Amino acid sequence: MASKDYYQILKVNKNTMEAEDKFQEINGIYEILSNLLKPRQAMTSNSEPRYVISVAARMVDIESHTLRYYERLGLIQPRRSEGNIRLYSQDDIDRLCCIKRLMGDWGINLAGMEVALRLMQKMREMQHRVEEMEARLEHFMETNVGSDTEYKEE
Repeated sequence: MASKDYYQILKVNKNTMEAEDKFQEINGIYEILSNLLKPRQAMTSNSEPRYVISVAARMVDIESHTLRYYERLGLIQPRRSEGNIRLYSQDDIDRLCCIKRLMGDWGINLAGMEVALRLMQKMREMQHRVEEMEARLEHFMETNVGSDTEYKEE
């Protein structure tokens, strides 16, 4: 009887450890995706478009047609020159490196990548809306606290 309980405890511990490993893996993916979607400052040198597609492909170590495919999927949006030539910034290169890492190290496919990026974008938009609502609420509370004090003094 005692050995049966021991094996059940081992099984529970193993399942707990597997769940913790999965949690760590998901947490790592979340961190990478969060870094991908951090707001960029418009005029920083890292967001300045400077690399043509062939140079960007060599920097990331993927083919040019793959970059065009990623663009069609919406994973990356390089800027265009007046002659309609794709120009990639250092931020774009960093994003491509993260995408490549997620796909290679974590085994996320393109469909999963697209879904994950959309979800992260939605989360960022929702966070922005929550911050706006908190600011409104704070302003509302400040104006009402002031009016309550004025009312009590009269």
